[in-house]
Parts: sequence; structure tokens; C-alpha cells
Amino acid sequence: MKKEDAIALKEHGVRAIEELSVLLNIAFERCSPEEREQIKRGVGLSIGRIYVDLLAIIYNQYPEIDHLLDRPGETESSS
Repeated sequence: MKKEDAIALKEHGVRAIEELSVLLNIAFERCSPEEREQIKRGVGLSIGRIYVDLLAIIYNQYPEIDHLLDRPGETESSS
């Protein structure tokens, strides 16, 4: 896969995880404890699949686009 395609796929995958996290927050505010547990499990499984079946493949090929990867020698500058 081309790097620009990997970046586009990564962005969609990360957005999907962000949306699932929002969904989980809504469930915790509005659902019963039993429903929350079911939804939490479903969200966790979904995030795991997105990571394993999409993001890990992309990051394996293009580790430099992994936003969660600590890169030695890179530090945040404070002004």
C-alpha cells in the first residue's frame, strides 16, 4: 500500500476509535449498569479489531505514522 493510502486509512481507523469512545461515554451516562457492561465489552472488542486488523498492519509497514509510538530523541519543546 502507498504511504498516502496508509495515512488515509489510519485517519479513518483512529476516528472510528474516537467515535466508539464517544459512544461509550454516552452509554455510561444514559444506560443501565447491565447495558453499560454489554456496550463496554462491544466497544472494547471493536477497538481491538480496528487496531489488530487495520492499524497494526499499517504501523508495521509505516511505523513513522504511528501517533502512539515513542520516538527516541524526540521531545516536546516548551516555550
